[in-house]
Amino acid sequence: MSKIYYLSSEIDPFSKVTSVATFSKEFSSIANNDKKNDIRLINPKYGYISDRRFILREVIRLKDLLVEFDGTNHSISLKSGFIPNTKVQVYFMQHKDYFDNVTELIYKSKNGRIYNNNNEKFSFFSYAALNTLSKLFWIPDSIVYNDWHTSIVPILIDQKFSEHLSSAKKVFIVYDIDNYDIDASVYKKLDLELSSKDKKHNQLIKTINHSDLIFFLNDENDKASKFIKKNKAIKDCLKNKNYKLINYNTSMPADERIEVYNEILLEINK
Repeated sequence: MSKIYYLSSEIDPFSKVTSVATFSKEFSSIANNDKKNDIRLINPKYGYISDRRFILREVIRLKDLLVEFDGTNHSISLKSGFIPNTKVQVYFMQHKDYFDNVTELIYKSKNGRIYNNNNEKFSFFSYAALNTLSKLFWIPDSIVYNDWHTSIVPILIDQKFSEHLSSAKKVFIVYDIDNYDIDASVYKKLDLELSSKDKKHNQLIKTINHSDLIFFLNDENDKASKFIKKNKAIKDCLKNKNYKLINYNTSMPADERIEVYNEILLEINK
């Protein structure tokens, strides 16, 4: 059985702003339909997500866990639920300061102002999600991380979790080629190594370099394809990497989207 741990900032219908939400829901549902896959998702428990509506339940062994971040112990708890009308399990990470007051815009306040701690909160989420695996008593064969939100995952695996997760395939799914400038202070808070020369760096390139398998989702405007062709640094770092450029957008017919999900699953499970 292929065990897949899937980190996402959005999962439809719990949280939805970008195509990440639709992809996460549909991809995991397709994966779960095959009994050869055991896929589990983890998502922040934003304050507006209703426990009653989605029947979210406490998991005793995943309650009041301590995670060290920036020299301080942070308390998190995980609740468990399922994507409606499926058997896809989703863990919801609770953290009072980072997630409770997040609006349905997720990355912005109600007045449209972008939260200034987005990189920090989602990097914390990424670290805590990996840290939690020891409490699940479940070691994945593959770890999937989506876009800039969880792009720090492979660096965390290589520097912090190599003892337990070195055999896991690191799978990076790129929807958008923007927003990858993560401040070096986030690396410092996670006690990760980063060149002192860079106050900011290209997180996209760093994540690609640390990943085993990369998927660029190419939208109807060929944004990813054009970006790769024009960007020498990206082309150079992809030369010796296992990557695929896949045409995908949420307005595609359902059968075409399913083909994409199956193609990605096939590559993950090789």
